[in-house]
Amino acid sequence: MAKRDLKKQSSAKREEIFERKSEVYDLAIVVVSYNTAYHLKRCLLSLKKNPLSVGSSVVVVVDNASTDGSPRMVREKFPWVYLIENRENLGFARGCNIGIKAVNARYYLLLNSDAAVMGNALDVMVSFMDVNPDVGAAGGLILTESGEIQPSTLVYPTYFNLLFSRASLFSKLPVFRWKMEELRRVPDRITDVQALAGGFLILRAEALEQVGLLDERFFIYLEDIDICKRLRDAGWRVVFNPNARILHTWGASSSKRRAMAFWWHHISMFKYFQKHYPYLLPLNLLLGLGLVAHYGLWWLINTLAGWKSYRDDENPDEENSL
Repeated sequence: MAKRDLKKQSSAKREEIFERKSEVYDLAIVVVSYNTAYHLKRCLLSLKKNPLSVGSSVVVVVDNASTDGSPRMVREKFPWVYLIENRENLGFARGCNIGIKAVNARYYLLLNSDAAVMGNALDVMVSFMDVNPDVGAAGGLILTESGEIQPSTLVYPTYFNLLFSRASLFSKLPVFRWKMEELRRVPDRITDVQALAGGFLILRAEALEQVGLLDERFFIYLEDIDICKRLRDAGWRVVFNPNARILHTWGASSSKRRAMAFWWHHISMFKYFQKHYPYLLPLNLLLGLGLVAHYGLWWLINTLAGWKSYRDDENPDEENSL
């Protein structure tokens, strides 16, 4: 009897997957989760409260082997969500790709599990993409818990502007900080930009078919800048639209392991330069040494301070680097 029930469940699961793959949604919202049960619940509640009303949509949660009960919570409280459970932590880029491949849609919205959509944000994003067919990716305004604007418009990393990145220890110095703030200034109107934060990023399926999905060599961090660069290089626009808004809690997942997360950030930065500047090997080797030294100094400073100088509003695990 148990075997028959198991076969029925497996058959029902196959039928569900077939239905989701055969239907073409207007929007697929892909949420990658790793031990963020509390914030994931808030995220899904916000999607339920503020659904897409200008077309069909589906929510796909890709869980990266969470141990905090996240999958069970989704199954019990949000049965309408398409849940994919990975057996190990596959990283953000690969998790997003798994979610994208799971369903067919005209647009895919990558949404952080520690984010909550506000008002008609989904309608704004889909409508904007519909009337601007040359836009390959778009992002909106991201607000922190305290109501401040989180920088979400990014510039391509260069050997020079890394000194002014938010993760740079040099940015704590006044002479460097003004340049960092200039690079991270968020426009107050719809604006074409170089790149956007991956925590609230809508991608056109047609554009993804041309340039490919997120690059899985980036376990976490820099995959957002990389996909935006590839889109722009292929002739697609990347646009910031402040009329769509979300609330975001910085680093709800990565801050729990911030030393490792900050190391991943440095690794991803090195991989980015290796990928996009492969012929500048001597510079890349020097960059690698500099990144290792920078991380070592950061770790030493925090160790000596007892890790008490760390503040949530200075989260080095933010999805963006610049």
